[in-house]
Amino acid sequence: MSIQQEIADRLLADPFFATIPILVEQPRDVSYELQASIAAAGTYGIVLVPQATVSASTAPGPIFDPVEIAVIVRENIPVTSGPHALEVAETALALLHLFRPTTINEVLSAAPHALQRMNEPGVVAYEIRVRTQAGAAYAVPQLDAPTISSAGTHSPQTVTLASDTTGAAIYYTMDGSQPAPRSPTSILYTAPFAVNAPTRLRVRAWLAGYVASGETRASYT
Repeated sequence: MSIQQEIADRLLADPFFATIPILVEQPRDVSYELQASIAAAGTYGIVLVPQATVSASTAPGPIFDPVEIAVIVRENIPVTSGPHALEVAETALALLHLFRPTTINEVLSAAPHALQRMNEPGVVAYEIRVRTQAGAAYAVPQLDAPTISSAGTHSPQTVTLASDTTGAAIYYTMDGSQPAPRSPTSILYTAPFAVNAPTRLRVRAWLAGYVASGETRASYT
């Protein structure tokens, strides 16, 4: 699997992108051109071919430092329902920041010019950029998944969340959507809370200097 495809899959795994096509740039490929023409009916994204800089040309490898990956979001017609290009771009950037692809095995972070408006005729377009230090000699630690404590799986319940890492911010959702700091459906955990109805609880933790944790899930009936 290519890093482009991993990034596309990361976005498509989120419910926000359920109706937004995310394509992987494959220049001079007939099937890619066909997909792009179909997607052009609304808002869509394209994961561009990565770009890399070799900062140590004499080192074995070579060591790419950094590798940058861009995603262009285009809005071809006025969108009367669903998200606009800027919202799509902001959401994609939030999902990719601190994402660790297995292809490179280093964490991605927002590039210095992470979100820019593009001048393209006939469309509204934004470009987001993330980068990774592919030659880095250290691995960014990842937070452990938070714990969920309750007396059972039947509502009503009082639910307590916890992280092993002091200072970690725990976000949760109760509607089955993916938790994230900027998601409108996510709640910052500050104290135990009550579950009084059937609920699909999803929980993750964030802390500066760490890769975001994996998810912990629980269902209450």
